[in-house]
Amino acid sequence: SVEASEHLSEALTRAGVEHRVLNARQDAGEADVVAQAGQAGVVTVATNMAGRGTDIHLGDGVSAAGGLHVILTEFHDSPRIDRQLIGRCARQGDPGSAVAIVALDDTVLREHGGQLLRLLTQLFPNGPPAFWVERLRHHVQRRAQAIHARTRRDTLKQDQNLDTMLAFAGNQI
Repeated sequence: SVEASEHLSEALTRAGVEHRVLNARQDAGEADVVAQAGQAGVVTVATNMAGRGTDIHLGDGVSAAGGLHVILTEFHDSPRIDRQLIGRCARQGDPGSAVAIVALDDTVLREHGGQLLRLLTQLFPNGPPAFWVERLRHHVQRRAQAIHARTRRDTLKQDQNLDTMLAFAGNQI
């Protein structure tokens, strides 16, 4: 989200890390930010929508250093979005890597984690092993997707009912 990107930007600024932000509020310079993102030593904070449809070209020496590195700082309701973000690296045969660095108070984990999140927090006070975080992520994303599917289905039914009522009312007039 824009808010999350700005929060991360503030943390990087406090830590003295030079970076650029690409989100809905910086839309005017998007092409320039994307053009610089593949240069050696450049840190770019981007939302999942920012820069979509553009390739990040690697600068001199970046391929030899391992390529573009993507850090996912929050999980999304859909694993497809996470995969798209991770897919921003290692494109078109270029080298690259990705890692997820998230906290257990991540929005998606908190909203959909329920009893599993509480159990993991109790069992592992210093944080659960990566295996359990991955299981939790899978669980909450499936749960979030089911909720979204139910909402879409209910909205479609309401729309169909409204169409039926309007058609019936139209025939009465």
